[in-house]
Amino acid sequence: MTLTKTTRPVAVAFVLLALGFGAPAVQAREPGAPPKVQAEHIATEPLATDPDKEVDIQIYTFPPQSAVPWHVHKDAVEIEYALHGSIMLEEEGKPPYEVAKGKTNVLAPNVVHRGWNPSKTEPATLYVVRIKPKAAPLATIVPAPAETAGAPAASEYPEDE
Repeated sequence: MTLTKTTRPVAVAFVLLALGFGAPAVQAREPGAPPKVQAEHIATEPLATDPDKEVDIQIYTFPPQSAVPWHVHKDAVEIEYALHGSIMLEEEGKPPYEVAKGKTNVLAPNVVHRGWNPSKTEPATLYVVRIKPKAAPLATIVPAPAETAGAPAASEYPEDE
């Protein structure tokens, strides 16, 4: 088979794809997998008034229709501030509520909850400050409560970048 000026660029493109040069774009996500929430770690510092506690600060970016699974922050207070878009939060036994851009929310210690971005087109960004025991994990995944609202499918809990 002879390659012509017209077919040569097409053949080169197929060879490059076969060698994996197009793989990142093609393999970015499994089909049907929920979008992954990203966590950016900002700081972890000792709490000045209590040497057994620390302040942990993160920024979470929720792609459209993304969610985190049900979880709890053991013995930690969580303070949330919506930087962009809005997040729906649901606490065990309560209906979901919105934290819109410019609004804050405070979660008491040991509250089982989850969050998601209800938008189909816009990402949402949440600035989160936690005051937690030094030895405690940041989050513990828990089974979903019996009665829950219809949130998008959750990906795993986000890891720090």
